[in-house]
Amino acid sequence: STVIIGKPNVGKSSMLNNLIQDNKAIVTEVAGTTRDLLEEYVNVRGVPLRLVDTAGIRETEDIVEKIGVERSREALKKADLILYVLNYNEPLSESDYQLAEVINNEDVIVIINKTDLEQQLNLEEVKQMVGNVPIVQTSMLS
Repeated sequence: STVIIGKPNVGKSSMLNNLIQDNKAIVTEVAGTTRDLLEEYVNVRGVPLRLVDTAGIRETEDIVEKIGVERSREALKKADLILYVLNYNEPLSESDYQLAEVINNEDVIVIINKTDLEQQLNLEEVKQMVGNVPIVQTSMLS
């Protein structure tokens, strides 16, 4: 089980679509588009993965989004691998740090997405936040 997590609108659904090479997840500019878990299977260099796209984890008053966030947290507990997606175009926030605490000591790969945009993310700060885990920089658009 490979769970894709992060704040809303960092590119989790775009990552799922790219990995499965299909447009299964709805992708918009509107934060909070994904409300439920979306699962797809993919084979990456001979390794079968059950990818789980999650709702962006944040505090919200929207009742449907709250349920999605809670389901994201539950999926996270069951994950064998976590893909933690950050936005290259935004500085780290308190919620990024809180999520990093939750996934501490888990098998994590940090994905820094949106490298096609202007850098606002401090990469040294990211390394300090997540520790000694792989960090990949990419743009889901290109």
